Amino acid sequence: MPKAACERKGLASDSSRRILSRVDVIVVGAGMAGLLAARELSRAGKQVLVLEARDRLGGRTHTIHPDGWPIHLDTGAEFVHGRPKELLELVRGVRDLGGRHYQTGVIPVGGEWSEALEKLGDLPSRREQTVQAALSSRSFRKKTTESERELQAEYLEGFNAARIDRASVKAIAQQTEAADQIEGERIGKPPRGYGPVVAKLARGLQVGLDSPVREVRQARGFVEVATERAVFRAERALVTVPLGVLQAGSIRFPQLPSWKREAIRKLAMGPVVKIALLFDEPHWPRNLGFLHARGQAVPIFWKLHARALMGWAAGRAALKLKDPAKEAVRSLAAALGRKLKPRDVVVFDWQQDDLSRGAYSWVPVGALSQQKALAKPVGRIHFAGEATEFNGHCATVHGALMTGRRAAREILTAL
Repeated sequence: MPKAACERKGLASDSSRRILSRVDVIVVGAGMAGLLAARELSRAGKQVLVLEARDRLGGRTHTIHPDGWPIHLDTGAEFVHGRPKELLELVRGVRDLGGRHYQTGVIPVGGEWSEALEKLGDLPSRREQTVQAALSSRSFRKKTTESERELQAEYLEGFNAARIDRASVKAIAQQTEAADQIEGERIGKPPRGYGPVVAKLARGLQVGLDSPVREVRQARGFVEVATERAVFRAERALVTVPLGVLQAGSIRFPQLPSWKREAIRKLAMGPVVKIALLFDEPHWPRNLGFLHARGQAVPIFWKLHARALMGWAAGRAALKLKDPAKEAVRSLAAALGRKLKPRDVVVFDWQQDDLSRGAYSWVPVGALSQQKALAKPVGRIHFAGEATEFNGHCATVHGALMTGRRAAREILTAL
C-alpha cells in the first residue's frame, strides 16, 4: 500500500475522497496493542488493515541506533516489568537488571530506600483519596518517618508520571497488587530493545504508514475510517491511539456517547522526558545500576552501557525542564560531584510528540471506573491501548498487549 502524504488541510468532501475496498477490520494505530490485535485477527482469517499516522511502526515503543553510539536506545518503553506472559511470549532472553543503587555523592543506597518502598504496602487505600492525602494521613504517618515519606512521594510521582496531589490511591494500590502477581519487583530488558518485538508482531500485516486518521464514523452495517486522502470501510474498527491523542481531538468521532467522552476527559496522560548521555569514559562506579540525583531537575539515571546513562524526569519534573540536555548534565554532575562533558546527548520528550502527547496514562482520584468505560465498545467501534487496561496493568507494554488481545476477541465474537 503506498504511503499517503501528510497534508494539513483537513478532510476533503466525501465526493472528492476515494472510497477503498471494504475489509473486515480497520485498526487505527500501529503500537503494541494495535499490532497484536491485528495479528490475532489475521490469524483468525479476517482481512485487516492497520492505519498508522507515523512513518514507522511501534508507537511509544521505538528503538533507534544513533551514529557513534555503541548500543541501541529505546526512546520510549524500555523495561520489562515483572514476568508477564503476554510479553514473554514475544521476547526471548530477558534478564533481570543488575547493579547497585547509588544516591547523590555516589553513596550506596541503604536499607532506608527498600524499607520506604516496602511500607507503601501500608498506604491506606480503602477510601478513595489522592496519593498525597494518603501519604499524609495520620495512620500512615505513625508507621513512617518524614524522610521515608519524601522518598515514597518521589518514587510514586516519578514511576507513575503522575501528580500525587491528583492521582488515585485506589488505582495505585490496584497496580501494586497486579504487579505483585507477576513478580513486578523484577525489572529486565529485551536484549535488543523493543524493535525486534515490533517487527515480529507486524510480520505479514497490511499496514498503511503516514496515514493519519481524521474521522471514525458508523453507518448502517459498516464503519468508515477517513484519512486525508481516502475513506476505508470495514465491518468493525479498533482504535488504539494514545489517550493524549483522544483528548486532543485529533480524530473526530461524531457518534461518541457522553459516557465515552467523559472517560476520555477524566483520565490523564503522564509527561516523561528521557535523556541519553554518552561519555568517552565512565564517571561512575562499575557496578552502578541506578543513580538517584535527589533534588535535581533530572532526578534519576540508570546505566545503559559502560560509557552511557539514561536520565529520566517524569510528572511535574518533566514539565519543569526547559533545556533537558543541559539540565541532565548538570543534575548528573551534581550527583557525581564532578564536572562532566558528554560526547553526545539524545533527548526524547514524549509530551511534545503530537502523536502521543505524553508517555503513558494514569488515573486521577475518582476516575478508576473510567478505564473500563474507555475500553467499552461503542457500536462497531472498539478501543484498546494501555489506557484501556482496567485490571492494574495500565502504563505498561504488557498491559497494552493484554488490551489488544481482549479487543481482538471482542471483535471476533461480534463478527
